[in-house]
Amino acid sequence: MMTFVTYLLFASAISISAEAFAAQSVPVTVKDGATSLKGDLYLPDAPAGSLPLVLVVHEWWGKNEFPASRARRIADELGYAALAVDLYGQAKSASTPQEAQALAAQFSKQPMLGVNRLKKFISTAPIAAKKAPASIDMSKIAAIGYCFGGGQVLNLARANRLPKNQNLAGVVSFHGTLSSKLEAKTPIQPKLLVIHGDSDQMVKPQEVVQFKDEMERANADLTFLSYPGASHAFTNPNATEVGKKYDIPIAYNAEADTKSWNEMATFLQRIFASRPISR
Repeated sequence: MMTFVTYLLFASAISISAEAFAAQSVPVTVKDGATSLKGDLYLPDAPAGSLPLVLVVHEWWGKNEFPASRARRIADELGYAALAVDLYGQAKSASTPQEAQALAAQFSKQPMLGVNRLKKFISTAPIAAKKAPASIDMSKIAAIGYCFGGGQVLNLARANRLPKNQNLAGVVSFHGTLSSKLEAKTPIQPKLLVIHGDSDQMVKPQEVVQFKDEMERANADLTFLSYPGASHAFTNPNATEVGKKYDIPIAYNAEADTKSWNEMATFLQRIFASRPISR
């Protein structure tokens, strides 16, 4: 069953109250053939109990400080284990749009490449957490992604199958790529929260229509939020400067960033069965 929702930015935001958890990090290296993928697992300081796991997938720029800051914040504010993944290998990051496009191109041609690498990170996370020491609840897994990463987590949902001891409860796409060559397996099991800017020039209106139709056919539990005036990359504080530098239509929107973060936090709390987000 799907829910399509258009939110106005001046609507009252859900306020999430949380204490800081002071995140610690553990390096996570995953091998995919000859490629070494370099992730970082962020955990609350002195974690208690078994923690839900949230994968954080980078933009097409690669694993730079932005996804790391989001993963750290998830551990700090929400008290979950947050794994900032590296889909390119060797924690590569691009400095120009041309470099970013070259790095991301293979994932468009081979949509299962990102899915399989995300699965490897999920399987490795409990082993890495023990170094903290901490425990991860593999029945409570979510994946969030930004731009390119949003498309990758949607592909993970489309692929729809993890090992029996793992449960992908939900995915969140922030201004993500909506089209894919990967055919969705029906029904899509994880719940979906897709947060989009209605001024996004990098995702065409027809792609939005086609995506919603695709999710309806796949019987997805989808909430689609569209923020008026928000451009592509609206969550990244560096987007406006980068957009001007390279003449690409991206821009930061502080109000949409705050709103979308709170929507994500509420969504995660719900899919993780109302796990407290403060202590």
